[in-house]
Amino acid sequence: MRTNPTAVRDLQETVRLRKAIKKRRRSRLRQRMEHALFVIAAGALRLVPRGLAAALGRAAARLFLTVAGSRRRILLENLARAFPEKTRQELAAIARASVVGFGAATMEFIESPRFSREEILVRVTLRGEEHLAAARARGKGVILLTAHFGNWEMAALATCLAVEPIALVVRPLDNPYLEEELRLRRTRFGNWLIPKREAVREVMKAMRRNEMVALLIDQNVLASEAVFVPFFGRDAATTPSVALIQQRTGAAVVPLFTWPLGKGRYRLGFEPPILPEEFARGENPRAERARRATARYTEVVEEAIRKDPAAWLWIHNRWRTRPQA
Repeated sequence: MRTNPTAVRDLQETVRLRKAIKKRRRSRLRQRMEHALFVIAAGALRLVPRGLAAALGRAAARLFLTVAGSRRRILLENLARAFPEKTRQELAAIARASVVGFGAATMEFIESPRFSREEILVRVTLRGEEHLAAARARGKGVILLTAHFGNWEMAALATCLAVEPIALVVRPLDNPYLEEELRLRRTRFGNWLIPKREAVREVMKAMRRNEMVALLIDQNVLASEAVFVPFFGRDAATTPSVALIQQRTGAAVVPLFTWPLGKGRYRLGFEPPILPEEFARGENPRAERARRATARYTEVVEEAIRKDPAAWLWIHNRWRTRPQA
């Protein structure tokens, strides 16, 4: 008996489609369950006294540090290689403070709809506004260069309220329901979001309108999207997009960090602007200028982290992508 190849292919395609449909249904169910848990947790936070949410976040972070073995290894290895001069006890203290601070900041952001404009501004003290004013006076837009340092989400809200609304370049979550929860919190006072996949085009438009855009450049990227620049003594895969945008628009890059002060308070510090003229000297090709600029930005981030190591998110596998031999 001869087998009909077309019938076999049709059957295989039908099986594949059925599996895909089942997978999508399971994914949607999981996403809805995750969203339901988030809504329940956020609702419960409204019932607890102000300030207790951060304490719950710190407790959850300590539990995470205990049970998440792979992340704990990444955390301790990152710190040991970044600070070889520190003792094991010193590194352990930084590790605990980093994770606990991240837990508290996360809970504060989830709880942020409870805070009024005045309450947020009381929590955050601004420093270095003259640097931001000088960058704005150029009329070519401003890129706020920041990192996963302190409470970066609170920094965006405070900048919106104390200065003006800004655009935030973000990578949308895989769960669209949770992404909507984050969007509502991030845009509550007038900030708006630029999806990472559309970042270059939209940021260019914002620069032409002399607006401000915040970008984080301290996370690992794919080798095909990266330039490798020194970060704590090791080459780190870093996006060159900020440098390329600055070259094309002449925008000023203003480093911005949110320094934890304790008890839910932060110092929002704008640093002297990095101007494109710094990298325009000589006959270097555009790609080399972008690499030098990216190295300069990364150096600024490292300097901030060295001043307060516990404020940075060390559990991220920052050096995962390695340069080719």
